[in-house]
Amino acid sequence: MSFKDIIKKFNNKYLIATLIFAVIIIFIDQYNIFFQIKNFKKLREAKDKVEFYEKEIQDQHETLEELHKDSVMLERIAREKYMMKRDNEVIYIIQADEDED
Repeated sequence: MSFKDIIKKFNNKYLIATLIFAVIIIFIDQYNIFFQIKNFKKLREAKDKVEFYEKEIQDQHETLEELHKDSVMLERIAREKYMMKRDNEVIYIIQADEDED
């Protein structure tokens, strides 16, 4: 197949119009292929975040139910996270320096 045969095949006005239209739609248009890929990535990240937060909400609901049922666990969490104490107790907090070698 020679170069002239290739030129003759691409000399069809419908083929040229279709190629120009495809180039405009894929690369030049406002919603080109790069815009679509970027939006697809954003959509996937948003779906991942929704899934993560739904799982976190479910875990928090389970923890809340456990706290309502179990007073020992409620006291443990109050002591560990919120540094609460009983009236006759003294709490000493020891923090390790992370700057030391």
